[in-house]
Amino acid sequence: MTALRTLAFGDGSVWGASWASDATGAALTALGAGADASVIPGLRLPDSGVGAADEWRLEHDGVALVAAPVGELVDVQAAQEGFAGWDQLCRVTGRFGGGEVDCLGVRSSFSDDIEMARLESIRAVSVWFEPDEAFALTAFRPRKAKGHDGDLLAAAVIAAESSAAVEDPRLSTTYAADGWPARAGLELWLSSEDEPERQYPRRASGEAAGPRAEAVAGELELQAAPFRWHSRGREGAGLYLLARRR
Repeated sequence: MTALRTLAFGDGSVWGASWASDATGAALTALGAGADASVIPGLRLPDSGVGAADEWRLEHDGVALVAAPVGELVDVQAAQEGFAGWDQLCRVTGRFGGGEVDCLGVRSSFSDDIEMARLESIRAVSVWFEPDEAFALTAFRPRKAKGHDGDLLAAAVIAAESSAAVEDPRLSTTYAADGWPARAGLELWLSSEDEPERQYPRRASGEAAGPRAEAVAGELELQAAPFRWHSRGREGAGLYLLARRR
């Protein structure tokens, strides 16, 4: 059983995000194209067949999307806690809103060791660059934490030549007046096995781009915002998913 699954995909013109928490039953699937975005009632990730080797399917009322794995998963774990899971690059194909979809995305799964009642919020931030590179970070904030310094972070760098969990992940977020994330930065530090003292940072900065979507599920407020990302002279797409207590 998994406690949390997320899927995010897009290419700057279309995007989608799906969040499913088995522990609380909270779920959100939002799709955006052009200037429009909306939550799709009844559309959610299935409860079975969502392993790393499986295709993840979103099918309901004119929507037919398939997220197929691209490469191997990367095992991740939030420091000092048993929040274990994996991140994986995927390619999403299919259709919604009368249009075709074929773009990269990131999917993540975390185990049932997560007790949602202990958390104030979860942020799932994902970035991808064609054809085969991605960053993924999930930040768990305990209910008694006063700010981002108390977040428990799990992150991965996914690339064709090498993929690895991040030893020291850092996330910074600037919020707009309405409480939505407006800008974000990732700083991901990897440690080389051959040279333990030498670290390799991966950095990306991003800003909200395009329409966004939100929904209320039980005690949680769920938000999905597409982002445009920049790293080492490249531009990529991504999503900023935020679940927090109302």
